[in-house]
Amino acid sequence: MPSLFRRRPSLALRVLLAALAALLLLFVDQRGAALEPLRGVALTLLHPLQQAVDLPFRAWSWGADGLRERQALREEILALREDRRYLRLQVQTLAAVQAENQRLRALVDSVVRTPQPLRVLIASTVRVSLDPYVGQVQVDKGLMHGVFIGQPVLDADGVIGQVLHVAAQTSQVLLITDARHAIPVKSIRSGVRAIASGRGPPGALDLPFLPNHVDIEVGDVLVTSGLDDVFPPNLPVAMVSTINRIGEGEFAEVQATPSGHLDRIQEVLLVWPPEAAVEPPVDPSAGPADSPVQ
Repeated sequence: MPSLFRRRPSLALRVLLAALAALLLLFVDQRGAALEPLRGVALTLLHPLQQAVDLPFRAWSWGADGLRERQALREEILALREDRRYLRLQVQTLAAVQAENQRLRALVDSVVRTPQPLRVLIASTVRVSLDPYVGQVQVDKGLMHGVFIGQPVLDADGVIGQVLHVAAQTSQVLLITDARHAIPVKSIRSGVRAIASGRGPPGALDLPFLPNHVDIEVGDVLVTSGLDDVFPPNLPVAMVSTINRIGEGEFAEVQATPSGHLDRIQEVLLVWPPEAAVEPPVDPSAGPADSPVQ
C-alpha cells in the first residue's frame, strides 16, 4: 500500500533533469552514431501518430484539390459547349452561303444558256404572299435599279413571272401560275403555239383552245414564243404534263408544269429585252433624217 506521505521530486527538479538528459543526448548524438538505433525505434513508434496527425490536413488538401478540379472541369465543359454552339452556327451559316452560291451560279449559267444575250439583274425574294390563291412575291429591286412594269422574271430553270408593281427599291412579281397571268408559248418539238395561263393554287398551267388534233405530246418543252414583245423568245416556260383529248369535243384539255421552281423562289433574274426590242419605233412622219446622204 503506497504511503500517503511518500515524497516525489519537485517539478523544477524533474524539468532540470529532463533538460540535462536532453543536452546529454544531443551531445552524444553529435559525437557519433550511438543513438541511431534508438532514433529508428522512436521513428517507428511515432509513425502512426504522425499519420494520424497529418490525416486531417491531407484530407482537407485532397478535398480542396477535388473541388478546384471539379470547378475547372465545369468551366471547361461550359466553354466547350459554347464553342460547339458557335461552330454549329458557323457550319449552318457556311452551308447557307454555299447553297446561295450554288443558286447564284445556276442563275448565271442559265443566262449563259439563253439563245440570245440578255441584260439581267439578280434580285432576292424578300416576301412571299401567304394567300394560297395569290401567286405573288416581292423582290428587293425597284425603280432605282431600272426595273419596269411587265419586266420578265426568271429563275435558273425558266420563266417564273413578270413584274406587276414597282416601288423605289422593291417590286411585286406576278407568277405565271397566278390565274391572272398568261404567256404565249410554243412547243420546241412541233412548233405549236399556245397561250399558257395560270391555274392558281394547284401550281400548273392551262393551254386552252388547242384543237383535239393538235400536234402536242406529254413531255413537250414549251418556251416563250416572243410574240408578245415582252418575253424574249426561246426561254423555257413549262413542260406538257397531261393531255385529255375529249372524244367529240373541239378542244383538248392540256396542262403543263412550270420549268421554274416557283415553290422555293429565293433569287431571281430580272431580264431586260434585247436592245432592238426596246428601241422606240420609227415615226414615218419624221422624214428621211436617218437616210443616207445622197
